Amino acid sequence: MVCVDEPQGLKTSVPPVAEVTSPVGMVRFHGRNVDNWEKKRISAEERFNYLYGEEELRTWVPKVRKMAEQAGKVHVIFKNKFRDYSVRNAREFTEMLA
Repeated sequence: MVCVDEPQGLKTSVPPVAEVTSPVGMVRFHGRNVDNWEKKRISAEERFNYLYGEEELRTWVPKVRKMAEQAGKVHVIFKNKFRDYSVRNAREFTEMLA
């Protein structure tokens, strides 16, 4: 199972469930760009144009820690690939977990 963070309240939304079903957990942060999420014929950069705020990331810290306790290893991937947003958020999240 891959856990995701993405816009909620849309017909294509996947709930942000933080569960582990194998020895390795996986979380993908797609961003929460509600305005572009379901638009057709736009680039991936436009769809994932979202910079997470500190509080949004902080809500995932205990979830990822719990997943790590259950699985032993968790991979976190930032897919909000607009400009340098994924790098910035990955760095920020890593610091929160330290």
